[in-house]
Amino acid sequence: MTKGILIVGYGTRNGNLEEVLDTQVKRLKCRGWQHVRTAYFRVMSPSIPEALEMMVDEGVDQIVAIPYYISEGTLTKELIPEKLGLGTSESGKIVIKGKEVDLSLASAFDTSFTLTDIICDKIADAEGDMDCGILILGHGTRFRTQSNMRTIKMNAERVQARGYKYVMYGFNEFCKPTIPEALDELEKMGVKRIIAIPLFIALGIHPSRDIPKKLGIPEYSSGGEITVNGRKIDLYYTRPVEANPRLLDVLDQKAKEYLGE
Repeated sequence: MTKGILIVGYGTRNGNLEEVLDTQVKRLKCRGWQHVRTAYFRVMSPSIPEALEMMVDEGVDQIVAIPYYISEGTLTKELIPEKLGLGTSESGKIVIKGKEVDLSLASAFDTSFTLTDIICDKIADAEGDMDCGILILGHGTRFRTQSNMRTIKMNAERVQARGYKYVMYGFNEFCKPTIPEALDELEKMGVKRIIAIPLFIALGIHPSRDIPKKLGIPEYSSGGEITVNGRKIDLYYTRPVEANPRLLDVLDQKAKEYLGE
């Protein structure tokens, strides 16, 4: 069988998601995977059905689709399988342009300790230590599974278990604690410096504009001095996970598991 990898992104009119996914595609090809493509759930091209047709045109008849998402949830469990033609299943045989294709859907990064490792890398890159305030930021979700909330909270707990004394998490919308509430808690802990880490896939409206505003720093910035409860605190704001090489290793491993390489 001719094997292929389809990396599925959410899609956005702003930010650098296309650059992020294209970087990982190039890296996977350099690791020996010949047929690798991107697809987007919304807004951007190619769409998931379009990308599947492109892969079939290349002669691919066994595909693993890997969501480039932080968390599992309604998108990865219901909406993406539907667009893949899998219905409610995670794998099966589908027909594309009259050709039968063996298709599987892998999981998002979700519970992987790789996300926790990336957070710790970002703390190190920001010259942080165990006494810094660590604020892990998530999008939040209105869906009943609250999957994003679970992932963000889990990583905060893992970071704290590694010895960081002052760890909080907060959400841009839908979930508690809010970003101002998380900042309030860190200020009460007496921290002098905060490293805020957006656990997002790529740059976009939320991590570049909405969240900085709620943190009290300029849009598209790496932080600055903020005032919380009348006290000034230095805040460093990192970039999202983007095309982190650690995530490439996860993609490579998932491909090997599903495609039998």
